[in-house]
Amino acid sequence: MKNIEEQRLRILKSYDLLDTKPEVEFDNITFLASTLCNTPISTITLIDADRQWFKSKIGVSNEESSKESSFCSIAIEKSSKTIVVEKVMEDDDFKKVGLINGLTNEGFYAGVPIKDKDTGIILGTLCVIDSVNKTLTERQIISLEILAEQTSKLFELRKKFKSLAQNNEYLLLRYSELEKFASVISHDMKSPLNNIISLIGIIKENASEAINNENEDYFNLIEECSIQLKNYIDGLLNFYKTDSIDLNEKDEIVITDLIEEIKSLLHVNSNVKINFSSDYQLIKTNKYGLIQILLNLVGNGIKYNDKEISEINIDFKSDSNQYIIKVADNGIGMKSENLNEIYESFKILNIKDRFGNYGTGLGLSTVKKIVDKLGSIEVASEINKGTTFTIYLNK
Repeated sequence: MKNIEEQRLRILKSYDLLDTKPEVEFDNITFLASTLCNTPISTITLIDADRQWFKSKIGVSNEESSKESSFCSIAIEKSSKTIVVEKVMEDDDFKKVGLINGLTNEGFYAGVPIKDKDTGIILGTLCVIDSVNKTLTERQIISLEILAEQTSKLFELRKKFKSLAQNNEYLLLRYSELEKFASVISHDMKSPLNNIISLIGIIKENASEAINNENEDYFNLIEECSIQLKNYIDGLLNFYKTDSIDLNEKDEIVITDLIEEIKSLLHVNSNVKINFSSDYQLIKTNKYGLIQILLNLVGNGIKYNDKEISEINIDFKSDSNQYIIKVADNGIGMKSENLNEIYESFKILNIKDRFGNYGTGLGLSTVKKIVDKLGSIEVASEINKGTTFTIYLNK
């Protein structure tokens, strides 16, 4: 018996309900129970080790009381089913508690057990109490039992929500740690990589005559791998940076200035032609987010391009709710079966760009992560003709 009570208390505490603040969902139930049964008192009572505590109450001023003064404690000891005591002061088990609660000649109590869904163990009761003798109809008893079942479901939902909240907190902590790890490692790796790339360039420039063809190939391979790794690190930094920036913050951006900034950041040369048209001079959106989107899309249009002149057309339009931005290139295009995969993190389509490098699999996933917070994106592509991205940014 002692082990069963210990198990019951352990399960009760797992719901994390004791000593919590009132909640309207439970207060609605006690109000309905009191109204349906026409009693001045109704409570959702949880039976703790040495007290009864009211999660919700009508007609009771105290938050809790001792088990010695608890009708509900007797009720769950006597039966696992609904108990209706029409004449409390004529019942040997309930009379003593009735006297403690100030009853004299008459009194009424009805309680429906509230059970744990998995074990069937009783946590407490939904009860109604009156200071006079009373009879409940069958419909009233059934209604009381339905309300108790709903209370049990509310308990279960609350427990699941608590578990989800804890899991979410844990995942957020783990993600934060991963973000810090990626940032620290990336920064620590970038410095020596930049040095390697610079040193290779200096060696190749200063010792070009002394380097034979085979060694030059080795140097080129080291340089290519270093640049690839640097691009990967930059991609990681941008990917995780988007989570720590408030993309809801909006800035007024001059379209012409925006295009010039994109050209400058991409070091656009004479082999690249960027055209733009716009229905408006200013766009009001998150500047960091829009620049990252355009840098990735325009950059891809330049890199994944086999034409003599890489041509990018950027078209700015709007409707009453959205800015609509189209970025179209004349590049190599993509197969239709690959279009569903391009936003996956670390997904590489095994295609080299015009400089002989593979992508990092982070550029378009970063774009998608940003766009999902600002609006939506669509893509259309045709092999050898180019790719068009359409971005919808909420105003």
